[in-house]
Amino acid sequence: MKTAYFRRGSPGMALASKFPWMVLFASCASLGLAASSSGCIATDRIEFEPTENFPPSIISQPEAEFPLNEIGEINLDDPLPPGQAAEMPLQTIVRDPNFDQTLEYRIFLDSPPPPAAEFPIQQGTVEPSGFLERPSAFFIPYEALAPAICHKIELIVAGEFASGSVEPRRPVDPGDFDLVTWWVEVTDDINPEITQGCR
Repeated sequence: MKTAYFRRGSPGMALASKFPWMVLFASCASLGLAASSSGCIATDRIEFEPTENFPPSIISQPEAEFPLNEIGEINLDDPLPPGQAAEMPLQTIVRDPNFDQTLEYRIFLDSPPPPAAEFPIQQGTVEPSGFLERPSAFFIPYEALAPAICHKIELIVAGEFASGSVEPRRPVDPGDFDLVTWWVEVTDDINPEITQGCR
């Protein structure tokens, strides 16, 4: 049996004295490689950007009785089919990429020009549908459309309206709204024609 002897200062002695440190370094390197291959270990807090708030948009339903691109006509004294209420339907599709956001709406009738005060005749919410499009219908009673003139009906949908009644059209987030307008010529048996048509 042979025994290896190393003289002080010999290469073999230097290697033997560094061997424990080499083993420790190799172990640490292996652990580091394993950690990097299995994924990152994040020590910093990760900030996620909030979901972008897109503004809503409004279009007419394909078979709407009063489409947005036409001037409507209503005779308040015309007989109605059985079971049909005396009201003007505003059949729309509200589009919003924020599928889960509850929207708010306000309807204005013949609003005066600024700076006169104006008040919505209807307001409420448009609930989420889980999809881009939300078929929605709003109804204007015939009583609100008297007298027989050309009426202007405005529908505004917003993510949320600002509180207060000074500016009832203003949304909380600027630009987060859409506005559409219907024009309807309303007549009755006493006034079969209006003196001034819709423009």
